[in-house]
This record gives sequence, C-alpha cells and structure tokens, in this order.
Amino acid sequence: MPKGPDYRILLAAIFGTFMVILDQTIMNVALPHIMAVFNETPERAQLVISAYLMATAVTTPAAAFFGARFGMKSVFLLSQVAFLLGSVLCGVAWNTGALILFRVLQGLAGGLLGPIAMTLTFLNVPPEQRGTAMAIFGIPMMLAPAVGPTLGGYLVDQWSWRMCFYINVPVVMVAILMGLAWLKEMPTSKITLDVRGFALAAVGFNALLYAFSYAPTWGWDDWRVTGLILAGIIGLGIWAAMELRSPTPMLDLRIFRYTGFSLATGLNLVTTVGLFSAIFLLPLFLQNLRGLSAMESGMMVLFSAIGSMITMPIAGRLYDRMGPRLPTVLGMAITGITTLWLQYLDVTTPDSTLRLVLFLRGMGMGLAGMPVMTYALASVPQHMTAQASALANVTRTVFASLGTAMFATLLDSFHKNNLGEMVQIVTPGSVEATRMLSTIQVALMQAGQSFEAARQAGLSLLYQYVNLRAYVTAFQTDYFVSACIVLFGVVLAFLLPHGRPGAVAPQGPVLG
Repeated sequence: MPKGPDYRILLAAIFGTFMVILDQTIMNVALPHIMAVFNETPERAQLVISAYLMATAVTTPAAAFFGARFGMKSVFLLSQVAFLLGSVLCGVAWNTGALILFRVLQGLAGGLLGPIAMTLTFLNVPPEQRGTAMAIFGIPMMLAPAVGPTLGGYLVDQWSWRMCFYINVPVVMVAILMGLAWLKEMPTSKITLDVRGFALAAVGFNALLYAFSYAPTWGWDDWRVTGLILAGIIGLGIWAAMELRSPTPMLDLRIFRYTGFSLATGLNLVTTVGLFSAIFLLPLFLQNLRGLSAMESGMMVLFSAIGSMITMPIAGRLYDRMGPRLPTVLGMAITGITTLWLQYLDVTTPDSTLRLVLFLRGMGMGLAGMPVMTYALASVPQHMTAQASALANVTRTVFASLGTAMFATLLDSFHKNNLGEMVQIVTPGSVEATRMLSTIQVALMQAGQSFEAARQAGLSLLYQYVNLRAYVTAFQTDYFVSACIVLFGVVLAFLLPHGRPGAVAPQGPVLG
C-alpha cells in the first residue's frame, strides 16, 4: 500500500467514491416501496434509478475540464458537498418528481467524483506503486454494486427507503474532511469549456443510456428505443467529429490513437459485462425462482465481492512487478470458467456450492478489473490522465447499462422460446405429464377435493412446473453467453504487454 501522503490521498479517494457507486444499485430494492408511498407506475419509478445514471453521464465527460480549470481538489470538495446536499434532499422528497430532480443533482455531482478521484490517486502515487494503489482504489467499484441491494434491503425492511439516502451523510462528511486536510491543489489552466461538445456528449450518452434502460420493457424494435439509439449514435458521431477538429476539445478523442488505451477500453467492455451479468441475473434467479428475500440474495452475491477484495491487492502487486497481462489473463480465465459453471445452476443447487462458485468468480474479477484500468491510464501521456479517466468512467457506465439491457432481453427471449417448445412436448396427454397429474390428483382428492378441482389444480401446477423449467434454462443460457464474452476477453488480454511497467515501452499512437 502507498505510504505517507499517498496513503491519505488514496483513503480520501475511496471514501469520496464509495457512496457514489453504491447509489447506483441501493435503490433497486426500494422501488416497490417508493411506488406504494407515492402511488407511482413502475415506468416512472424506474426514472429514480435511470435519472441518476443519466446525470452522471452528463458531467463525467467534462470532469477533465473542470479539474484542469478549477483545480482537482476544489472540484472534488464541491462535488462532495453537492452530492451530500442531493442525498439529504432525496431523503426529504415529497413526491416522485422531487425525488427524480434531487437524484439528478446527486448524479451530476457523482459523475465528477469518479474520474477526479481516480486521477488524484494515479498522479499522486509513484509509478512503481500505481498497480497496488489503483487496485485498492478499485475495491469500492467491486464491493459497492454487490453491497447496494443487500444494504438497501436491510434499510427498507428495518427503517425506511429514505434511509438509503441518509446513510450517505456521515460517509460523505468524512470524505469532505479528508479532502480538506489531505488533498493538495493541483495546477490549473485558464481554458474555456467546449459548450457544443459538452451538449452533444450529454445528449448522445443519455440517449443511449435511456434506450438501454427501457429496451427490455419496451422492446428493441419499439420506435422509441430505435429512435433514442439512433439519436445517441448521431449525437456522439457529430461530437467525435467536432472534438477531433477542435484545438481545445472538452475530451481529446485522439487519445484512442494510443493502442494501449484502445485495447484497455475493449477489455473494460468485457470485464464490465462480466461483472454486471452476475449482479443483474443472480438476484433475479435467487428471488424469483428460489424465493429468497432481497437481503438474502444480496448476502449470497456478497461472496463474489469478498473474493474480489482478496485478489485485487494481489492483482495490483502483480501489475507492479510483471505488468497487466498475467493478472488480466488469469482473472479473465477464472471468471469465464466459473461463469460457464453457472449454466448448470438450478433451483436445487446447494447454497454452499453457489457461494463457492461466486467466491471464485469474484476472485477472477478482482484479478482482471483494475490492472486493465491502470494500464489504460498508464498508456497515455501524464497530461492526458484526467481525460483517460473521464473516458474510462463514462464508457464503463454505458457498458454496464448495455450489458444489463442485453442480458434482460436475452433472458426474456430465451424464456419465451423455451416455454413455447416445452408446452408442445409436456402436454396433459404426454406420459410424463399424465404421471405427474395422476400423482397430484390422488393427493388432492385424498385431501378432500373433488375430481374436477383436483384436475384443475394439477394442470395449474403442471404449467407452473413447465414455466419454472423454461426460466431456469433461460438463465443457464444467459450465463453461457456471458461466459463466452468473458472467455473472448482472455484472447484480448494476451495482447497486453508483459514485464515491469517501468521497463515496458508505452504503446504510443498508431496514427500520426
């Protein structure tokens, strides 16, 4: 672990970003309660989550500008204050509209904190310790998404959904005190904001995030989804063209000419999809098919985060000594193999077996995650570190939203296909169904029901059984797809350099 002032900066960065990441998932289990309190529809209540993510995508691309213009420490502290204010206001929100508005305030502040904290950590650590420092900084990125549903479930059950926001207050106040005491201001420059670039990036990224949030509900062929995706692509395309021609761009997209950064971005897509496939699919499986509560399923998923916490410092040391290839290849392989095992997950799988697989999978994610991010920042000149951090963070948000939407859609499609096939095979006249119906009817008639009532109950139970098998098979197929994506990342990871980072020549621009 970095010593002296570097350790203090690292600690301030961790406290400064943990609650920002936690707030991306903590509200998932609180939505039903919010709907009941404010008498809201599911679609509008979903904006409580979507508005936060979309607001972060507005300010994250501009984090490098604000840090360079006003100072990293100043932006860090002001963002913490704004996030604190937003959290308190969310806690006292009197209707859904107010709650959504205050979530936007939270998101605007949170969108700056991630890249600013990452940049402060990276630049204030000696090069030979950056792998270890960034790995420790990355622990909240792995832990918070897993802790969010568990903590949210506990707070909602024992207290109120409003506590999901009030819990931010003490942690953020500590982060502010740490920032005031330990952070040193970095040099500033009198640059002007590329307003057109800022607006186009905000429209482009938010159109994609909004489309991905509602695609599983509306359908990918819905005109609203296709329109939003088209608007996002056009907006980002115009933005990229303008940024590449501008002498003072908000985000210098020429950074993608650095092959190391481009490769790391591709691997970031794979690791993000691999992480969020489990975060999204497992709670659904455990709650809907196995009957666990939100808190119980969160405790199960927590084993993955524990595994990551163990291996992330190890991955950092391996990066400092051998470069990014070894920990990334090893982590991707472990994650892919354990995800592949999840295709055998069933309602009868022992909890102990599932905990072990999730723990091992978390260890793989911990090995692969931060070496890729560290390499992304190390692959560009130091004056572009803040730009690389902003791009890495905003693309990670988009990748996570895309991954969640993709697996939700695949799950629904696989379930419908499986159900259609099974109802043609398992009919009331088939041998297996006849045997099952006879057993159920006899049991119910012995309990006092009439023949017709027992027959109808048997048919209902038969359909429930077929529907259950269709869902289980759909989850298994989803995990197989996820495993294939992660295992493809192993191939990409072999393109990473090997050797002590200081001894490996940076992979510079491939274009003039």
